[in-house]
Amino acid sequence: MNKFKYITLLGFSSLLLAACGESSDVTVESVSSNSATSTAEEVSSEAESSEETSAPGKRSNPVSIGESATWDVLYSDADYNPLEGTVTTTISNIVRGEEAINQLMEANEFNEAAPEGYEWVIFDMSLVLNEGSEDDPFNTSTILITPISSDGSEVSQSTYATFEDGTAFGWKDLYKGGNDSGKVGLIIPEGDETLIEVSDMNTSVFYSLK
Repeated sequence: MNKFKYITLLGFSSLLLAACGESSDVTVESVSSNSATSTAEEVSSEAESSEETSAPGKRSNPVSIGESATWDVLYSDADYNPLEGTVTTTISNIVRGEEAINQLMEANEFNEAAPEGYEWVIFDMSLVLNEGSEDDPFNTSTILITPISSDGSEVSQSTYATFEDGTAFGWKDLYKGGNDSGKVGLIIPEGDETLIEVSDMNTSVFYSLK
């Protein structure tokens, strides 16, 4: 069974816990490579948005490249007791189309071309567990990464990207302060302004690919 289809019992219990919780507040901040400081704007996902602009991280106002989002997650220990954590997620280094499939073929010759009318997109995904347990791990397999096309539909994945060993994002245990970073490959409609939904089934944060 493809590992991207497989969810461990512990991971599944974490998803169920998240589904039972309330949506988290989201903090969006600019990521600067030249400065340790950044400007943060905290917004409540439940607060009313202005008529002109919805809350950052919403589908109608996605997080831009060069920005990160910080939000609360729920997971569980080995006895399925609920645990609370806070993560920061960032998407960067977007590659799509011919360049993306060329990179995939270099990584693994058995990767397949996207179906007609679609293209591959590859990006780097980073997640830091800012707050969480010192003793029980948060596994990044519980984070769902889903492409949403400009017409509002989830983009079904007919095949999955395979990267060189140790370079793909996900399936990593993190304790407080730990981080996971790696590549993600998805099929999206060709030339479409597809968004990437990052979710723990409790809070969803939408990222722009431009």
